[in-house]
Amino acid sequence: MDKDNKGVSLDEFIFRKLQPIRILRGYLANELELAEGEGINMSRMDLDNIVSTLEIFLEEYDRVSGFRGRKGSDRKKTSFMDAKAQAIKTIA
Repeated sequence: MDKDNKGVSLDEFIFRKLQPIRILRGYLANELELAEGEGINMSRMDLDNIVSTLEIFLEEYDRVSGFRGRKGSDRKKTSFMDAKAQAIKTIA
């Protein structure tokens, strides 16, 4: 890549966007290991942070994919190549 091209590959983009989800998965797995019995106690703040992390990921996915939850037959299907092109445009 030349110095003027500031884009990243789709793999790098996806890897970066999945990092918060991987951290969240690790946190939840750790909570499950530490839990005794059937119930799990979690603070409201922790649960709010989990929801926020998921919302950020989903909003970013929607922004990159171009899917806006349109109803009916006018729903645009995004191919892998379209998503890759959109992701690269977004980063550049």
